Amino acid sequence: MIIVPAVEGVNSYTLILPATLFKEGQDEKKVIFSTPEGEVIVPYNIFLQTIEDEKSVNIYIARLEESALSPKIKELAGNNPVVQLTLETGNKKVNMTRPVMVSIPYKPSAEINLDWEYITIWKMDHSGNETPVASAEYDPQERKVNFTTTFSGQYAVVWQHKTFKDIDRVAWAQKAIEFMASKGFITGLTDNLFVADASITRADFVTYLIRSLGLTAEFDNNFADVLPESDYYETVGIARKLGIALGDENNKFYPDETISRQDMMTLTDRALRQYKEFDYFYDHKILDKYKDKNEISDYAINSIAIMVGEGLIVGYDDRINPYGKASRAEAVVFLYRVYNKYVLPVRP
Repeated sequence: MIIVPAVEGVNSYTLILPATLFKEGQDEKKVIFSTPEGEVIVPYNIFLQTIEDEKSVNIYIARLEESALSPKIKELAGNNPVVQLTLETGNKKVNMTRPVMVSIPYKPSAEINLDWEYITIWKMDHSGNETPVASAEYDPQERKVNFTTTFSGQYAVVWQHKTFKDIDRVAWAQKAIEFMASKGFITGLTDNLFVADASITRADFVTYLIRSLGLTAEFDNNFADVLPESDYYETVGIARKLGIALGDENNKFYPDETISRQDMMTLTDRALRQYKEFDYFYDHKILDKYKDKNEISDYAINSIAIMVGEGLIVGYDDRINPYGKASRAEAVVFLYRVYNKYVLPVRP
């Protein structure tokens, strides 16, 4: 562990390490680089490519001045810390196969401290894309925001408590909707209206799912009916690349159609298997309590058994209703359960 004390007038720190540290077969070893601007925990075996022995591995962390921020990050962060995190060999940024753990010190105002669960992290990558970091969680005892990442970029501490004018009618879903919207995972149909009772489209559900798990992937093509100018082009493309969304024989996804409950559960099962080592199986007998078990499609029965077994779906009136259309509120409550069970908590 390398601890760097605070130095007046200094807000950037670089740790230079020999490449020989970062070899395969050292999975349990790690470097802890602790600075006044943040702490980074780096596993030895994190890189996609082999690092040549003569090269160094540089870990760089710095607090950014307001003048260095993009307008979007400046708007999101306000006066909160924004940190640049970079891992590179020589002068080249490198890809990581395993996440690094990052902690950013943060002492919120008294007002924010009362609502600390809405503190999160947004990332801006080298392409200028701003996205919420799904794993971000504030620790009120340590006064740090903890998260994991595999990317170099700017990381902003963000607090927002978002609500909608029309969610008081769905009190059972209000907490989940506010939390997931404040984290940046979901949106309303307008800035002020969530429209909880409306059926959720296939594209919106996939977008919320990908954001909630923080899944990423590079892709060079998409479904034939997902247009580049659409708001969901990137998230659906990621889902296609990762094998979460499969489409039909004509390479169509039907993004604007409403999603069935069984498809919602099947997509979530596939996404969880991409997110982490999720390899659960439940005997189909767990579904015997539902009167409509025999109506479940063959492709969905394993996924639905898992969702029921994991306590994510309980059904209603002794039915699982596989072909029913999930409402926007139902979908968000479901994803809120998934998020809290598998994404959080993150601890250094």
